[in-house]
Amino acid sequence: MLQQFPNISQSIADILASLSYLQGEFVLVVGFLTLIIGDLFLKKTRLFGLLCTLFTLFLSGIFLVLDLYASATATLIFNGMLVASETVIKFKLLVLVITLISLPFFYQDHRLRQHPKGINDFMSILLAMEIGLFLLIGSANLLMLYIGVEMISIASYLMVAYNAYQKDQAEAGMKYVLFGTVASAIMLYGISLIYGFTGTINLHGGAMVQGFEGVGFLTSSISITMLLVGLGFKLSAVPFHFWTPDAYQVAPTSVVSFLSAAPKIAVFGLLYYIMPFFQGGDVFNQFIIAVAIASMLLGNIAALYQDNAKRMISYSAIGHTGFMLMLFVLPQGQILDVLFFYLAIYSISNIAVFMALSYIENNYGYLQISQFKALGKQIPAIGACLVVLLMSLTGIPPMAGFVAKFLVFSAMVNAIDQSAVLWLLVVAVVTTVVSLFYYLKIPLNFFLKQSDANPLPTKSSALLAILTIVLTALVVLLGIFPGLLGGF
Repeated sequence: MLQQFPNISQSIADILASLSYLQGEFVLVVGFLTLIIGDLFLKKTRLFGLLCTLFTLFLSGIFLVLDLYASATATLIFNGMLVASETVIKFKLLVLVITLISLPFFYQDHRLRQHPKGINDFMSILLAMEIGLFLLIGSANLLMLYIGVEMISIASYLMVAYNAYQKDQAEAGMKYVLFGTVASAIMLYGISLIYGFTGTINLHGGAMVQGFEGVGFLTSSISITMLLVGLGFKLSAVPFHFWTPDAYQVAPTSVVSFLSAAPKIAVFGLLYYIMPFFQGGDVFNQFIIAVAIASMLLGNIAALYQDNAKRMISYSAIGHTGFMLMLFVLPQGQILDVLFFYLAIYSISNIAVFMALSYIENNYGYLQISQFKALGKQIPAIGACLVVLLMSLTGIPPMAGFVAKFLVFSAMVNAIDQSAVLWLLVVAVVTTVVSLFYYLKIPLNFFLKQSDANPLPTKSSALLAILTIVLTALVVLLGIFPGLLGGF
């Protein structure tokens, strides 16, 4: 029967041959289903949810490592819907590591633990989001790209609004959903325009590039810009950032920590893959330049005026997004190692900062920077960690953040003959100096300002403090020996 339909026969054969490339994703699917079904019989059993999630992530990681050593060249799978390559696997592994680091953070978050339905539902959302992150990183087709973005978006909405029992929390969650819905609709319309203009939604091959060459500049510019709008929303890049400060301020701190890192890794991993298909025209570079400059300026300047620590870090994250976007005006072959190193260091440093802030919130109920006065006397270890981590995010030696920013600046300087690169470098240098002023507000209040109040800490787990110290030590270690990560 199949011989009468050779295309169907070939498609089925390709699908069957592709299954071995997605063992990590299949493990996540099985873990997701196991957690949902098991929770029906073991309601509110935190240990089951923790062990199931931990085992699923570790097993998925093992398969990814095996695939990493087995992968030689990039391979299109599932009839060109996905791509399997060493680079794709590395980005997936980075997402997985960030998720594993975040896992104990979720279980230490009081707001998640006190949810009436327990935390197991949240863990199932986390695994579903992990599947979406993996699919987005490996997308080789615009339809698969859209599916990956939507899986991440829906899971993100649920995470932010998971404990939304107060007005401001519900408002932030609703704002996130509304902005996300509009961004998704614009992106989907852009994809439909690309298909109409080029006759393909496959990112591989030369059909899309040739199709854009055959249409006018205006039409191709509109379609590509609309596609990039959806990705800009997930990156919290200006002007698609409006949901970010409110969501960061009111969402559980552990959720904010995870969302500030994992989706960025996935989107930047995808951008790295698709940039050759869009970089030939002017619109991609112009979009990247405009968004990068706007993100660096608005993110860092707005952070100066924030007193809420989580809100300040949200604007800081917007600035870092713009800083990383600079790299995408360079040729693809020049940015991979730099981008990967920066993403890893930024993610570790950012998560560690949120862990420290969560520890302060759990023990003292403080989130306003002005409330941190003289806390260094009571929790000097956390204060010292914050100093190191914020120095890393600023880019001060000998922290790993300095190496990351040095690598980015070095890559950009090598292409300084382009006028746009010069402007990007000027903005990057100025905003890096600006970031020093708002990052130093926390250590200034911690150690140098006095307070008449003598707050008594509530008893809470020391695990967050231990994790913060460990991650801080890792940031220092990678700053002294950056080759430890480069070898990966």
